[in-house]
Amino acid sequence: MTMEHSKLEKHKFKKGKFITPWNDMLGDKSVMKNWALERLPEYVWIGLVFEAYGRKKGLEKCYKIIIKLHELNTTINAPTISNILLMDDQKQEHFWNFVKENVEEQVLAPLTIIYTYRQHKIFNRLFRNDEDYDIKINKICNVLKKGFDGHSFFATDIRFVVLYFDLLQGRLHVPSHILEVICEYPHIGHEDERMRLARPTIRSLEMFTLDMENVDKRSLEVFWERISKMSECENFYIEYNNMAEYPENYLDFLREIFEYLTRTFASTAPLNEKYLVILGISTYAYKRIKELVEHDLYNEISGRGIIRNIIEDYIMLKYLILHEKEHLNIWNEYQYYGIGLYKLVMARERSTPCSYKDGHVNYRYLELLVNEYMDEEYINMDTSYFDRRNIRIKAEEVGEEELYKLFYDYDSSFEHGLWGAVRESALLKCDSPAHQYHCVPDYTGQQKLPSVWKDSVRTMNKILWIINEYISIPKELMEEVQKFE
Repeated sequence: MTMEHSKLEKHKFKKGKFITPWNDMLGDKSVMKNWALERLPEYVWIGLVFEAYGRKKGLEKCYKIIIKLHELNTTINAPTISNILLMDDQKQEHFWNFVKENVEEQVLAPLTIIYTYRQHKIFNRLFRNDEDYDIKINKICNVLKKGFDGHSFFATDIRFVVLYFDLLQGRLHVPSHILEVICEYPHIGHEDERMRLARPTIRSLEMFTLDMENVDKRSLEVFWERISKMSECENFYIEYNNMAEYPENYLDFLREIFEYLTRTFASTAPLNEKYLVILGISTYAYKRIKELVEHDLYNEISGRGIIRNIIEDYIMLKYLILHEKEHLNIWNEYQYYGIGLYKLVMARERSTPCSYKDGHVNYRYLELLVNEYMDEEYINMDTSYFDRRNIRIKAEEVGEEELYKLFYDYDSSFEHGLWGAVRESALLKCDSPAHQYHCVPDYTGQQKLPSVWKDSVRTMNKILWIINEYISIPKELMEEVQKFE
């Protein structure tokens, strides 16, 4: 089962944020109690009944049990196990004995490892058995796994029982047509088309009762602490192929093209600034591809930086060509924009000498580069992005919104070390619901990333086609381009 998520166009864009339809409607009241972490543990006992008897029989047994709970305590705000365990001894004895008459001892026995005899004598005495310790843990974990997603069929069935109890307690009043849906729910299977309406109705109504449902934080802490200590981490990672078919052949192909371009440049237009910039940017992209192959970075974090850089090179080339007619000095200005940034770094170091004498920046070489064509005193330093348009605007202007929105923006997260990228690349997922599917550091480097090879080749080829429009590349070479995509 998959949940249908709201589309981007349904979100409200406010002050730089895309606000979900739900949060936009609720405003400041949008923080909800977490089903899996704060509520499911309280209803594991119901889940164990479903797990033991199946949906149809489980619903029948749960119905009898919550009717009895309602009769015994008309003020209890929810059928949570912590609420039940807080009832006086007489009521607890009556209730748990009734439960035991309707479900077998071993059904709720797993919970006795959480709710021990020392703290919960009545419950533990009635349901404790000699079943293997690990079996009990596995039974609890199975319920947690099946119910962790609050939209799953299993979780929705549990939430139905909770909702029905709320109706019994008189805490929730609904129109007659909604009541019909609720009454119909236990009698139709999840494969029934009517369930497409029934399930979201049940979940929505059950959420309305959250304000009336107490959260016993101490009980939750005990549950998660004990179940997590009793189980081992089950770390997993996703394996990805590098998708690189004959990468050395592609490099050979690129090398042949750039040998041709270099010869042409040297013999026909060695002082042409446009030619120089086009060749410089495209050669830079070629060297990034070369790094990708030679260092096997297809599935690595560094590979994201490479494809991001190639995309930016491609967008910048298209942008420069698009505006060269109305911006006659654009090729020259592009060069001095980059040199100006080098000058800024150099100037900062002169003002405050770097304390890292063996760092990777050669400030003296920067000085030579800055003064290569013009005395630095005539070179301004522009701290805004070239031509005062960021890469997003440039991508839109040259018709490459897709590359920016779906690739560049994603890869930028890795370059900036944002949490999405950190989570995807540096942490492993534990597949144990007992550990709340937590994460652990991937210090051994097991988790690789989807390969950037095909996207790198596709974008590099786009650069080649741009070059070909200005500097004719031999036809037989260009015919080879698409073979590598």
